[in-house]
Amino acid sequence: MNVYRPRLYALIWCLAMTALAWQAARDWSRDWLETGFMALLPVAEQRPDVAEAIAARNRQIQGKLIWLAGAASADQAVAAIRQVHRELAASGLFASLPLERAADVAAPAYRRWFDYRYQLLDDATRQTLSQDPAKIAAENLAWLYSPVGQLQTAGLERDPWLLFNRYLRARQPLAASLHQGVPLIKRDGRYWALLIGEWPDSDLKLDKLGTLLSLNQRLTGQIAEQGGELLATGMPLFTAHGSHSAQQEMSLIGGGSTLGLLILLWAAFRGPRPLLLSCLAVAAGLFAAWVLSLQLFGKLHILTLVFGSSLVGVVVDYALHFFCDGMGLPDWTPRQGLAYVLPGIGFGLLTSLLGYAGLGWSPFPGLREIAAFSAIGLIVSWLTVVAVFPCLLGGFRMPHRPAVLRLTRYWQQVWPGWLNRHRVALALSLAVLLVGGLTQLQPKDDVRLLQSAPTSLLAADAKLKQVLAIGYDSQFFLVSGADQTEWLANEHRLLAGLNGIRGQGGLAGYDAISAAWPDPERQRADYRLLQTTLYDNVRLKTYMTGLGFSAQAAAEEARQFVAAEARVLPLADWLAAADPGQRGLWLGCDVGACRSVVALSGVADLAGLAALQNLPGVAWVDQAGQMSALFARYRAMVTGLLLGVCGLLLAALVFKLGWRSGLQVMAVPAVAMAAALAILGWRGELFTLFNLFALMLVLEVGVDYAVFFHLAGSERRDSTGLAVTLSAFSTLLAYGLLALSSTAIVHAFGLTLAVGITTAFLLAPLVGFSARPSRA
Repeated sequence: MNVYRPRLYALIWCLAMTALAWQAARDWSRDWLETGFMALLPVAEQRPDVAEAIAARNRQIQGKLIWLAGAASADQAVAAIRQVHRELAASGLFASLPLERAADVAAPAYRRWFDYRYQLLDDATRQTLSQDPAKIAAENLAWLYSPVGQLQTAGLERDPWLLFNRYLRARQPLAASLHQGVPLIKRDGRYWALLIGEWPDSDLKLDKLGTLLSLNQRLTGQIAEQGGELLATGMPLFTAHGSHSAQQEMSLIGGGSTLGLLILLWAAFRGPRPLLLSCLAVAAGLFAAWVLSLQLFGKLHILTLVFGSSLVGVVVDYALHFFCDGMGLPDWTPRQGLAYVLPGIGFGLLTSLLGYAGLGWSPFPGLREIAAFSAIGLIVSWLTVVAVFPCLLGGFRMPHRPAVLRLTRYWQQVWPGWLNRHRVALALSLAVLLVGGLTQLQPKDDVRLLQSAPTSLLAADAKLKQVLAIGYDSQFFLVSGADQTEWLANEHRLLAGLNGIRGQGGLAGYDAISAAWPDPERQRADYRLLQTTLYDNVRLKTYMTGLGFSAQAAAEEARQFVAAEARVLPLADWLAAADPGQRGLWLGCDVGACRSVVALSGVADLAGLAALQNLPGVAWVDQAGQMSALFARYRAMVTGLLLGVCGLLLAALVFKLGWRSGLQVMAVPAVAMAAALAILGWRGELFTLFNLFALMLVLEVGVDYAVFFHLAGSERRDSTGLAVTLSAFSTLLAYGLLALSSTAIVHAFGLTLAVGITTAFLLAPLVGFSARPSRA
């Protein structure tokens, strides 16, 4: 029974492409592109409360953007930031972008907290009262007679000791003043005007990110031309830079590989049909990969498209083998060609899918997308060659014998023989190369290596944080308790441990609810401290009359103090007037638990801090460290997986080809993978989990090349050599260009593939060489 029905297969293919085109028309207009960096990472294996705390912290910082305009004078700095605000506000990009602040910005806190002023002491005042109460009066007089103090004497009669004033100043997150209603900071003789914006939640569309990036770059240049300086930071800005870089690389890699492929095809075949059908196989594979991947994931990350653009040089392999088979065979027909290449390209597809299955097995959403996209593209391209090419190539004959065929024939004659004649010296040199490189290979599992940012943005971010005196690290503590009392006791124990580490230089500082809000016991103790120091009747009267107040005013202040003895400021009332940063540390109480975050800055002693998680109700959260540990664990698991796949392939090859041929075929990818790792070691390149995924693809390509040469025999060795040569060059154009990426992991991925595939290409002709009859 004849089951070869090319027209039927081509019709089914056309119907499938039509259905995909209908689905693509529906998907194109929706928001399908993902640009956020966090979408690439796996969900860490954490307790639910820890995961909730991380999500809350991320929500606080992910949408925030900060600008600082610096100048030699306050007026110039404010004028510059007004210019920045004007253009940013006109863009319509932001959920909020307030510039001017009211002079009474502390009014909510003043109104809510003032009645509890005798229970609220900052740490410095409390320490001074405990050691030298008389020093308070001297400090107050010095401040009151200063230019700043003379402007702030309105409430002196109700707060004569300036205790509440001290407490509020200690609570201010920034040492900023208002100039023309704009927050202004002076650092090292330079004035900096501040602007803070909020990006809409999860709105990271490419067009808006591109507008943000171009706006920021233009404004930075304009302010610099005026003699000023503009600093900017924020997660949307980093995402915008990453997306812009990915778009450029996608154009470079996709355009470069496509152009190189077209030149290769034209040089090899010099005819329209091979060129057009090869483009058809590539286009069908990429189109189907996009449509079907969207159905699987809902959205596609821009990094998936960067890798997908490099797939051009891989999916064309099946077409190349099909066309090259017809070279030099006068009675060649599409049916005969398909019958010959089908086992080879079928086995090649299987090994490719095995390689991408390794990527798909990973816990990283980004890699799973890349694996699915690539696997779908390969399958559809393979089906296009098998189902459509025979129908469209009826009566086709290769129009010429290309010069590249003569070159590959010469290469096939000379190269394996040269390797064979110098095998001892080459084997020793290869051993030195491999051993020397592999011993220098150092795994680098730091998750922060995943995100690349331009040095200009990193420098601006660092300088901005220095000016603002902020710099909380990604590590923090989560403190919990069954109720507010237990939570408070747990946080106090933690802060005592942090104070010890800070005293030893292992920590610059921290921010915690209980460090800013005095608990009821602390409030009563502070009241008693004032009672025995400043609010002694004689001292109070002497101090106030010295400031010019009457005896009646001093008596009224004493009465107010006595009346406030039983007052306690509840946490809820304190939070209602706290600044957003401190308010964000409180995660609230639900059934069975109250939780808060303790933020850290200047972390140096990671081990000492991590040891504090043994305290009751304390959890140490190190997102970068925990994710890096996850990378290391999966790197070890993927190493085992890679070795397992090698073992399975070796068993399959030995079963199919016998021991000698199976080992010979498997030696090609094995040496290619080792060479790729050795070059990484010699160059000191990044070696992570992602390099192992690249090695899976080297394994697949190396097996393909070796199998094709094994199956070629003597009569088709020249055409096989041409197909492998074109395939290697097209694959190097695709994946080799990834090595030009500015993103560290993409660069390492591309370099690993480039070295591995080049090595496999150079070694593959040795397979079956001894069986080839000599030529006269």
